[in-house]
Parts: sequence; C-alpha cells; structure tokens
Amino acid sequence: MTNDHPIREEEFELFALGVIAGEDCAAIQGHVDACQECAQKLAEARGRIALLALAVPEQNPPAMVKQRLLEKIREEKSERVAPVRVRETRPPERWWNTIWAPAALALAVATVFLWVSDRRLDRQLQHVQRVTQTYQAETQRERQIVKILTAQDTMSVSLAPMPQVPKAWASLKYNARMGVVCYTGALPAPPPNKEYQMWVVPMTGDPVSAGVFMPSAFSQGRLCVAKVPDNIPCKAFAVTIEPMGGMPHPTGPKVLIGAL
Repeated sequence: MTNDHPIREEEFELFALGVIAGEDCAAIQGHVDACQECAQKLAEARGRIALLALAVPEQNPPAMVKQRLLEKIREEKSERVAPVRVRETRPPERWWNTIWAPAALALAVATVFLWVSDRRLDRQLQHVQRVTQTYQAETQRERQIVKILTAQDTMSVSLAPMPQVPKAWASLKYNARMGVVCYTGALPAPPPNKEYQMWVVPMTGDPVSAGVFMPSAFSQGRLCVAKVPDNIPCKAFAVTIEPMGGMPHPTGPKVLIGAL
C-alpha cells in the first residue's frame, strides 16, 4: 500500500470475492474507478478467482442418494389415480450439482485466503532472511576486526594531515601476514565527484589501493576494513583525493600520510 495506491495486494482478491463491504468497499471501488493500474490488478484478481472456481472438479452424488430420489419418484407416480402428464424435471445429476456449487465457491474462497496468507508469509520470510544475512555479515566483519586488533604482528600507524586539511586525522592497523588494513579518522567532505582513497606504499613498486571511502564512513567511530595482497613490505600509508570509484594508481593530492 502506497500513498498513490491505498490498496494492499491481498485486498484485490478479497474485494473480488465480495467479502469487503461498507465504507472499505466504497473506498476501494472509488479508487479502482479512477486508477487504471489498480483496475487492471482487480481484473487479474477476478480472473484468478474464476480459474480457481473452474479448477474445482465436478462432483457426482453418492449412489444411495440417487437411488432414494428414484424411489421417491416411483412412489409419487403409483399414488396418482389418473395418468397425468409428468412434468419434465432436470436430471438428478444437474440438481445435485447445484448443491455442490456453493461448496465449490467456498473452496475457492478458502484457496484464495490460503494463497494470500502464503504470499504474506513469503514476504515475512524473505525479510527475516535479509536481516539474518546482514547480521551474519556484520558478525563476520566484527570477528575479523577483533582478530586483526589482537594479533601480535599487527602494526599501528597514525596519519598526519597535509596543510590543506589541517584538522584531518586518521589512524590504522595493518597486518601484513593477513593482508588487511583497518582504518578510521576524520576528514572534510571531498570536492564534488571526488572521494578519498587509502594507499599502502611498499618498500619497492607502486602504491597498492586499500579502498575508497567517504568521510561518512568514519561516523560514530566506524572502522573501514580493506583487503590487500599478503606480506607487502610496507614503508608508509597515504590518503589521496581521487575520482569517484577510485583509481589504480594515485593521481590526486595527498591529504594524509604516515610512515612506519
């Protein structure tokens, strides 16, 4: 249900079955008359209900009921004094099928209710699965951070600001054996269409990217965790301003730098 379409998905089937009455019925009918999209959904709901009703198999009455009906007819004929023209009646099978019609409709209504409930349960299950996956990912991340922070070979580095960002700061934990960098800090907002990128500067060779981030990533003391190649002989770390999405090599000005 949205502001533009105040009808929940399951209400289309209920409305088509006629179980919604009173003001709710009038409100839905008024909206459907004015909304092409909801009118189409109502037509589809009516089609589904019609298919469900047609899907109910035709039932034949038990043999005992049919036999009793025939005996009753013979008794009435024997009690008549003069022969009269017998008025044609519907075959017993059709008469009995009219009794089964309400039962078929009730079965169709029950089927629709079960279908609506099943859809609602599916949505709830999907929500629980998403929450569980998020929790598992967050738990895995926290375990990784604890493992890095408590490792004896993890190094701590403080990054100093450059003159253009005098109030900026950052600190990080680096474990070369695990190939993981954890860092946090405070930086001003970057220029438009730019973001910050962390670099691991090895003893030899080009700097290795440790990921891009925005200042909001450091909010409430949150750590950014980046995976880099294992066992890099590192001599320094730096943060530069790069285009959105980052670059394979540093191209922008340095704002933070720290050496081991």
